[in-house]
Amino acid sequence: MANSIQVSVLCASGRIASFGDNNVTERTTTTLQTSGTGLNQTSGVDLGNFLVGETIVAAFGTVTALTTVADTVGFMYAFIENADGSIAVPIEGGGNKASCMPNLCRPIKVQVGMLLKAALAITDTTASDASLVAYCASGKTSVFTVAAVADTKTAMVDITTGGTIGQSLAGQRVVKYYATFTGLYGINDDQGGNNFYYAESSQGQLKGTFFPKGVRGFGKVEMVPTNIPILQNDTLSVMWGS
Repeated sequence: MANSIQVSVLCASGRIASFGDNNVTERTTTTLQTSGTGLNQTSGVDLGNFLVGETIVAAFGTVTALTTVADTVGFMYAFIENADGSIAVPIEGGGNKASCMPNLCRPIKVQVGMLLKAALAITDTTASDASLVAYCASGKTSVFTVAAVADTKTAMVDITTGGTIGQSLAGQRVVKYYATFTGLYGINDDQGGNNFYYAESSQGQLKGTFFPKGVRGFGKVEMVPTNIPILQNDTLSVMWGS
């Protein structure tokens, strides 16, 4: 099965560019280069080289599976990465029938070395890929993910550092997020878990809840406002009821 992701970005100048990959491995953060069929743009170029000097103000991505049922994969996350490997800003997305072009959390001026990255996963009754994209008041962004275990509290970790939410975002305040889950029946279909991902303090105090969406077909993520200060020993978990 060949799965694909395609992201369109809009610049303040009015320029639009398409980035994608038609052979994406599931559960893998994939660098997208310029692509598209019949488009008047050079293919195979990274974001930082193709749009250097432009300011991106909006973007959206969709995923599809190369099968007779093209909505068997779901959007996990997407973002623009800085040249130093940190995440500049999240990008929203959805399934193969989703439609949108939301503004970014903040405009991003493209510099050489920046990359556009995204991930997808198979969506079925046994899938359990849990992801959270957290955007902070400072502009810092981190992505956390894990393959959830049925009826078991499972820690979600930073895709860049492997650390906990406390290790990655200590001293930050999460002000927006989107969360995704790939299980076809949702995150708590047998009531053996919780309907949300959750942040806790080192004493086990509940600090924040993050409700995930299943993003295949018409489904799409949207940035959700929140207000959660993060301390060094805080954790982020999922309890999948299945």
